[in-house]
Amino acid sequence: MKRALFALALVACASQSDLNGLYNRGVKAARKDDWDTAMKDLAAFTTTACPWTNPDKRCREAYLALGRGHERRGAPAHAWASFARALAMPPHAKDAAVEQDLERARQELADKQQATPDRGPVLLRYRDEVPEEYSLRSVMISVDFAPVVTRDKNAGELHSPDFAQVYSGSLPAGGHVLEVESVHDCKTGQERPCTRQHVRRTWAFDTETHTPLTIELRGYADAAEDGAPAQPMIEMTRR
Repeated sequence: MKRALFALALVACASQSDLNGLYNRGVKAARKDDWDTAMKDLAAFTTTACPWTNPDKRCREAYLALGRGHERRGAPAHAWASFARALAMPPHAKDAAVEQDLERARQELADKQQATPDRGPVLLRYRDEVPEEYSLRSVMISVDFAPVVTRDKNAGELHSPDFAQVYSGSLPAGGHVLEVESVHDCKTGQERPCTRQHVRRTWAFDTETHTPLTIELRGYADAAEDGAPAQPMIEMTRR
């Protein structure tokens, strides 16, 4: 609940006119191929107006424009992540076109990685601190569309106050796509009835040659309002 209220506070602090200005300037700049302005304003707009829950209705178009901007800057991983965010948002009448954008960005990423001889070390750490009303059933983590972590029967071991290392490897220097899916079952006998919760999140990240990168993934759930069950979420932090 605290994080949800914090997100709402961020939106409230930015006046509607400020958000309108960011969005309108960004979209107009994108149409004129002024990508420096477009990326700056649309990134600011999505940071404030597009939380994972209850995003602004203009977020889909903002993320589509960001995806095109990332493509033009030669950053297909970030383009894919933006297109994926857009695809998850309504309206869905033009999803087929966005799926084509995703496939194009995916191929561009694969081509770019194959042409990159340099590599950088990456460490993934995971911690689940979702409240006791839930139990962690499974976690799957994929890097560049290939699973690198699958926890099923032993997923509960990740419910801990400490981060656990779940992956260590070397990746091509440059951009990458990180996808995380978690499933939490609701424990029986709870005062507040709940249902199985499936969470899927996608991010882009960059590696540098011979420079270690640690990514921490944290599953959490803040208390909801009016006695409703908490909603599991996942956040990603780079170290």
